[in-house]
Amino acid sequence: MNVNSISGLKFVLFIFWPWLVNSKGEQNRLLVNMTLVQNATALGAYCLDGSLPAYHLHRGFGAGVDNWLLQFEGGGWCNDIKSCLDRSKSTHGSTRYMNKWEVFSGILSNNASFNPGNSQTYS
Repeated sequence: MNVNSISGLKFVLFIFWPWLVNSKGEQNRLLVNMTLVQNATALGAYCLDGSLPAYHLHRGFGAGVDNWLLQFEGGGWCNDIKSCLDRSKSTHGSTRYMNKWEVFSGILSNNASFNPGNSQTYS
């Protein structure tokens, strides 16, 4: 193989590698719907842009019914009006930009083959 062929192969792998990896477990993905906190307005809880707060939750069952794993997306905070305005136009400041469906994978997976910490597969 010459240098151009190797570079071309690297480019093709770079483009298609995520698809190749993700397509193997495509049928086993756990998609979790976003839930808006409807009564948040009564408590004065809003996102930076005024949208309602939201979360993604998949409840456990069986041996895992009383177990919870909370994952909060990081990203810091805003320090001034400009940074708060910038943040309000992203997933860190508005539920309008959040994924309506989130893939729970890795440690969030309900499948023991993808999350070895699980002693069994949960649905």
